[in-house]
Amino acid sequence: MIGGISAIVLTTSYKADAKLLNFPVPQSAALVEENEFGKNYDWSKASGDNGIPWSYELTLKLNGWEKVEGELTPIYQKDDKKIDLITTTDHLIVLKVE
Repeated sequence: MIGGISAIVLTTSYKADAKLLNFPVPQSAALVEENEFGKNYDWSKASGDNGIPWSYELTLKLNGWEKVEGELTPIYQKDDKKIDLITTTDHLIVLKVE
């Protein structure tokens, strides 16, 4: 029962964004800026020191996104698609990597 509730919370807390190669984005994040490279969000759960919460990590993994090493920030890859995920205190930046 706890697993079922957790799965519901995970699936309703994040939504795939078509403009970001269907990369899941927190529904509670507030869009601040958007351009052709990606989107910037205000999100209270983002941390410059700790990155993203485990629930977001799990959601990415369940959606097929694998964390690979980036030069300065983590890169997430699914098939031939790549996303650079940058976190600072209360801020999330999601960029397409070409």
